[in-house]
Amino acid sequence: MLLAIDTASRLMSAALLDEGGLLAEQTIFSNNQHTVQLTEMIRQLLAQLERPIHDLRVLAVAQGPGSFTGLRVGFGVAKGLASACGLPLIAVPTLDIIAAGTPCFD
Repeated sequence: MLLAIDTASRLMSAALLDEGGLLAEQTIFSNNQHTVQLTEMIRQLLAQLERPIHDLRVLAVAQGPGSFTGLRVGFGVAKGLASACGLPLIAVPTLDIIAAGTPCFD
């Protein structure tokens, strides 16, 4: 299971995915409260699926551009989880994340 974290802006998101696609996702307007909200958001997503943190196999985090403090919080949490659980960590450019969510036009 993959945990994706985006803290590059005030719209903070976290999602859990597996081979079949999206399992759970949460996006909130953080108002620069990433530090106190991110770990609780992750805990809630795992609880919603009734899955332990040890089911995670890989982490992905938005690398920016974006809010310096928001990115720092996202990387800190992601690197801490990666280190504690022995997981690979993938940094994804924020502009790639935005582009992936943009519909295609003819």
